[in-house]
Amino acid sequence: MLEVNELNASRWAAGYWHFIRELVRHPREIGAMCPSSPFLARRMASLVPEGQGLVLELGPGGGVVTAALLSQGIAADDLVLVERSAVLSAHLARRFPGVKLIHGDAAHLSRFEALRNQPIRAIVSSLPLRSLRRSVVREIMDQISLISGPGTMFIQFTYALRGGFADQAAGFKRDQRHVVWRNLPPARIDAYRYLSESATD
Repeated sequence: MLEVNELNASRWAAGYWHFIRELVRHPREIGAMCPSSPFLARRMASLVPEGQGLVLELGPGGGVVTAALLSQGIAADDLVLVERSAVLSAHLARRFPGVKLIHGDAAHLSRFEALRNQPIRAIVSSLPLRSLRRSVVREIMDQISLISGPGTMFIQFTYALRGGFADQAAGFKRDQRHVVWRNLPPARIDAYRYLSESATD
């Protein structure tokens, strides 16, 4: 058991330092001073509904949420990671060799072969939407709507504990909202369910 704990600690430390490296190089794209806490990661993972279809994780970073999704019981074959950073992608490939990884941009989701003609059960996002350019956020939201179908859950966290989100993906209505205080800083999770293209919050 000690060896397993030491291995997990080593993997967490590796992810942490890769995260810090990318934060220094690309602060706007990372959008956070610290990786997500295990408490935030587990809460996000718990909102993924049971059922068939892929679980798509956007901006997995060092893999904290990825680990929580797998611990939640999501099969590695059903999990797809989309990470823009080459450094973090390489780390994720080493840490989660059984999980499908796409080194690419969330603004191009519909172009990825692994996602074509596949039902999407949930999209779990750690993307720093409030720090990205609004035009980029709009592209990402359009892509999320494009690949989603009835029942798809879109789960996004933010450090803004109040207020709505101006650039919500079309077709989604908010289903749940939670605040996780045991995170630095505290974070809010919004979970949206896809109903139809005409649905609005």
